[in-house]
Amino acid sequence: MTVIETAGNANEYRPISTLAVLALVAGCFSVSALMSQILWVIPIFAAGLSIAAVRDTTIGKSHKAGRGIALIGLALSVGFGLQSFSVFSVNAWIDHSRARETVLQWHQAIRAGEWDIVHGFCAPGLIPLEEDHGGPDHDAHNYDSEESRKQSEIKLLRKFPAVRSLAACDKIAIAEIVRGEQQYQGALHLTVDVNEREQHSEDVLPRVVDLWLSHKTQKEPEVGKDAAGFQNVEIWQIIRVDPSE
Repeated sequence: MTVIETAGNANEYRPISTLAVLALVAGCFSVSALMSQILWVIPIFAAGLSIAAVRDTTIGKSHKAGRGIALIGLALSVGFGLQSFSVFSVNAWIDHSRARETVLQWHQAIRAGEWDIVHGFCAPGLIPLEEDHGGPDHDAHNYDSEESRKQSEIKLLRKFPAVRSLAACDKIAIAEIVRGEQQYQGALHLTVDVNEREQHSEDVLPRVVDLWLSHKTQKEPEVGKDAAGFQNVEIWQIIRVDPSE
């Protein structure tokens, strides 16, 4: 090999950009953004690192190798980032729609006086029975019976100012849906406008009702001719009503 060929080979050698390698690694880790919105920072960081790596491999007198790696990292970060945003956006839209439909069905049941159905929408613990103990309407309820306990809960539920306001309103408007905070993290907080309601002379009913809803998934028997197993069913429940007293 001549001196000229050796010098030519030395000129062809280009070191791999460290930024490009880091960008590829960060791009691979961007898949974690699909698990939680908190992890959206990873594809954002990976995209910025990839752009810096592309510049690192194209600017300067002695170009560094790794442009292709940097572009792969950029594609991964952008792809996983957009996919994560789409998944969470669609899931949020579905949750909002189902929560809205649950509230509308609950209101219809209240208006129709179908209190068994109204009670079925309520999560356990929503109606504090202990507040009614010893009161004039206690009537020595037998709480050992599940049915008598249910009827007692319905009786208390019907006294909630918020429920009475919903019962007096022919058409409700859901003004806002947001994620719950603090102890209601994961739940949805719905603000319901009940301005258009019948006039009640007995007292002043609230014009705004706040509802908190959460959902759970449970197995239910499949329905149909060829049903032979169980299916996962999403159940939405009302876990808090304000104002309730």
